[in-house]
Amino acid sequence: MTDFDFSSIEPYSAKEVPAAIRRLAHSPMFARLVKTMNPKVDVGSFAALMECITTCDELQYMVMRPLIYQIVSRSMTSFTHSGLENLDKNQPYLFVSNHRDITLDAALLDVALITNGFKTPEIGFGNNLMKNDFIIDLFRLNKMFTIIRDGSRRDFYNNSVFLSNYIHHVLFEKKSSVWIAQRNGRTKNGDDRTDQGLLKMFSMAGSGDFEEDFNKLHIVPVAMSYEYEPCDMLKAVAEYTALTGLYEKSAHEDILSIMGGISQQKGDVHITFCKPITAEEVAECAGLVKNERFAALAAVIDSRIHQGYELHKTNYIAADLLSGNVKYESHYTTAQLEEFVEFVQHGGAYKGPSMAAIDKVMEILLKIYATPVVNKLEK
Repeated sequence: MTDFDFSSIEPYSAKEVPAAIRRLAHSPMFARLVKTMNPKVDVGSFAALMECITTCDELQYMVMRPLIYQIVSRSMTSFTHSGLENLDKNQPYLFVSNHRDITLDAALLDVALITNGFKTPEIGFGNNLMKNDFIIDLFRLNKMFTIIRDGSRRDFYNNSVFLSNYIHHVLFEKKSSVWIAQRNGRTKNGDDRTDQGLLKMFSMAGSGDFEEDFNKLHIVPVAMSYEYEPCDMLKAVAEYTALTGLYEKSAHEDILSIMGGISQQKGDVHITFCKPITAEEVAECAGLVKNERFAALAAVIDSRIHQGYELHKTNYIAADLLSGNVKYESHYTTAQLEEFVEFVQHGGAYKGPSMAAIDKVMEILLKIYATPVVNKLEK
């Protein structure tokens, strides 16, 4: 493998962890974050516990896992997962996941893996989130590596080559798994689709043999499903403004989304660890012409995620509301329908520039919930 200096993007090394832990333990922002997750915690005792930690794995198990369970208990009706029986604890995997919440998707996946004796993966996060020293410390201590997304077209290509080599370095030299979202940014319309460019990036550090390169990556699609979509109204408004050509991300939008995802009630939440992509599926894709290979492999990943998506009553209700029929009425009660309609109407407090704009935002909001039904059952 070509030599690269990955120190600017990778998680903290063993030598860097103790100092970063001390900074985090005594950060007022971390104290506020801990109190948000668990108001009863004694911050002084918590800081003392932090000082005893010497590795990223210890931090995740002793600190982050209990904190995530606090989020689960305060904002979820249930948190479940399935599919880990298809995975080998000694095999590094490339988890390619749909992306519904900025931080919770990967955090919940970590908890599911830790609880079942798996090692946690390194997690890819965009440099747009690395806004201050506190965030950088928190993320890099949680095995997060930076994906550089800005710059010129030449910068984008060079950064893609760099990232591809880093992912290969993690999988084959560090012998660690990797989690990465299937596309840049969260899904804002409910339609989970893998960016072909992501797959092309994976192959940049490979041998050039499609089958060899993708078989050794051991790709595992992951489906995250939330009964109540984190930041659903923010996503609907962002999608509407993007359609009108007026969308421009605000300076604090990502932080607001992180905090909203943590605090918003999410109902039942499920992770499906789908079966790994097989050598037979890769071979079938390899038999196509070059550009079609990546499209075909993306379609295989998407199919896994769509079929693995755990449909909730909110999904079925939204599908029926959009279609104007009762095709899925066996999946919900009249009371649940009325509850969801009230939930959507409460979202209608959005003050758009016109009634047409408000109606469009409400339609997008329903599509966020209804599209997984279409993808799983109607295609």
